Amino acid sequence: MNDLSRIQSECIHTTDDAALSSRLLRGGRIVLDRDALLRLRHARLLSQQDLADDCWRRNIRVSLPTIKRAERGRAVRFRIARELARCFDVPVVRLIAP
Repeated sequence: MNDLSRIQSECIHTTDDAALSSRLLRGGRIVLDRDALLRLRHARLLSQQDLADDCWRRNIRVSLPTIKRAERGRAVRFRIARELARCFDVPVVRLIAP
C-alpha cells in the first residue's frame, strides 16, 4: 500500500481526499498547522515536555524533539500526525496545515 492510499484510508473523517493528498510531501511527510497544535496543547495546559510525557504514558510514540519540530511548522511523517491526533482525540485532518 502506498503512502497516499494509506493516508486516505486512515482519514475517514475527511470528505476532501484530494485536498489531503495535495498536502502530502515527498517521503510521506506532511506539514501540520502550528496554531492548531499550540491551541490544543495550551487548552490542556501542557508544556511540550508534558505533552511528550503524556504521549509516552499513553504508549503514543511522539518525542519532545518531534513535538518541537511540528510546532515550528516543519514537515513530519504522517505517522506523527496520526499519533498527535490520537493524543488530542481529534481527526488527523484538523492538524494538517491549510
